[in-house]
Amino acid sequence: MTALCYNWNMNLLKKLFRWLPALFIFGCSWYLSSQETIEHMPGFWNADKLVHCICFAGLTFWVAFGVGTKMPAKWRIILPVIIVSLYGVLDEFHQSFTPGRETSPLDWCADTIGAIIGSLVFFFLCKWISDRKEKSSKK
Repeated sequence: MTALCYNWNMNLLKKLFRWLPALFIFGCSWYLSSQETIEHMPGFWNADKLVHCICFAGLTFWVAFGVGTKMPAKWRIILPVIIVSLYGVLDEFHQSFTPGRETSPLDWCADTIGAIIGSLVFFFLCKWISDRKEKSSKK
């Protein structure tokens, strides 16, 4: 019984550690969306959309890492996108209460596009690593 509890606790701890990068990025994102202004943004037209896309792609990559690789392929892609896209909606709502900030459906669209990109990058990176391991084990 003690070994069973130990294994359960270790598995839970491993899952928690897998989620730490995503949780850290969620926290940073929430903090930044609470600021009235963000300095050092690029100065070209709609630069904030590109920033949203890139940041949410990175966030989704780490959410996909947290989700893991033990479910069917389509869910390894779709679930992180759903989680991060819903967070994007929540983040835009949160910004509506921050002085100097405004809610933008286009920001959420950029968030979701970034989420799709991040999820696909993680999926194909895992596939590439798996294929390389398989090839090296056949030699």
